[in-house]
Amino acid sequence: MFALNLKITQMRIIETEAYTFDELSDDAKENAKIELNSEYFWQDEAMDSLYAFADELGIKIINYSIDWDNHANSYINWEWTIDEHTNDIDKKDLTGYIMDYPLIETWNRSKDIDDAIFSWLYNCHQDYIFQFTDEYMIDHCASNEYEFTKEGTLI
Repeated sequence: MFALNLKITQMRIIETEAYTFDELSDDAKENAKIELNSEYFWQDEAMDSLYAFADELGIKIINYSIDWDNHANSYINWEWTIDEHTNDIDKKDLTGYIMDYPLIETWNRSKDIDDAIFSWLYNCHQDYIFQFTDEYMIDHCASNEYEFTKEGTLI
C-alpha cells in the first residue's frame, strides 16, 4: 500500500504599502530600474524591422550578436541572396515600427547596408538607454499599473 504524505500550507496575507514609480525615493527608483530593465523592451519589434529591411533588400542575416547597451560591441553578418539592390526604400516597405526609419534613411542616403545597420544599432542603443530614464519609467510603470515596495521591489 502507498502512503500519501501531504503537507498542507495555509495561504498568508502580508500587508505592505504600495508606491507608484514617481512616489519612490531616488534610491528606490534606481532599484526599480534595475529590476525592470533586464532586457530591451522593444527588442522584438526592432529585430522585425531589421529582418524586414533584409527581406526588402534581398539579403540574408547569417548571424549576429547584439549588445543593446553598447552598440559598438555588436555585429550583424549578412550576405546577398539576389543581385545587389540599389533602389530607395519607402516606409510602407517595412514594418511601420520606429526602428524602420534609421534603416530607411541611411539606406536611401548612402546605399550602404553596413551603414544602415550601424545606424539601426545606434538608434536601438539610444532607445534602450532611454528606458533607464525617470521620464520613461514613470510612463512605462503607469501604463502597466506597476506598484512597488518602499525599497523599489515590484509588487
